[in-house]
Amino acid sequence: MDSRKPASSTDPPAPAASARQAAEEEERHLFEAAMQGVRPLPPGPRRAVPDWQAESPAPAVAPRHRPEREALHVEGEGEELTGAAFGVAHDLVRSLARGETKPEAELDLHHLTAEAAAHQAERFIEESAAKRRRCVLLIHGRGLHSGPGGPALRSALVESLCRRPLAKHVLAFTSAPPRHGGAGALLVLLRRARPDHSQDRS
Repeated sequence: MDSRKPASSTDPPAPAASARQAAEEEERHLFEAAMQGVRPLPPGPRRAVPDWQAESPAPAVAPRHRPEREALHVEGEGEELTGAAFGVAHDLVRSLARGETKPEAELDLHHLTAEAAAHQAERFIEESAAKRRRCVLLIHGRGLHSGPGGPALRSALVESLCRRPLAKHVLAFTSAPPRHGGAGALLVLLRRARPDHSQDRS
């Protein structure tokens, strides 16, 4: 005969059940505390959009324009002026300054305005490059009445020679030797034109 007594409904709950109930009660209290002040979403799509997505995207910042770098390095001492493309040997520039390369054509600009002189010099250099001239002479005058800023025509010509489109044709330039006008002219050494082989492919 089984002597064990059936469990009474008034017996205290097992320890494991009591701990589980206490944990559930604590979770319920924590959830209610966290949800205080929360209102239900209005009727509509149930898709939450983060703030960083809801904001309109910032416009892309355009890259800052970089000024074009001078294609020639220019040096001056007194009335003497030289300019050369980067990498050109100093011996070549000194040879040009001594007049060892004879100019094949010249352009007299010293009665023109700076703007007109720069425009005509551009056309002259382009034409000379097309004709494969090696050296040309630009006569700009001494600019004795140009004021404290120095010879205006020479400054305009140097600026044009150092920028595109002329810079791609110019290898070096110097103040001319006395027999070619001295400080009143510039000797310009042009790059050797590359041969055009386009006709050979036809």
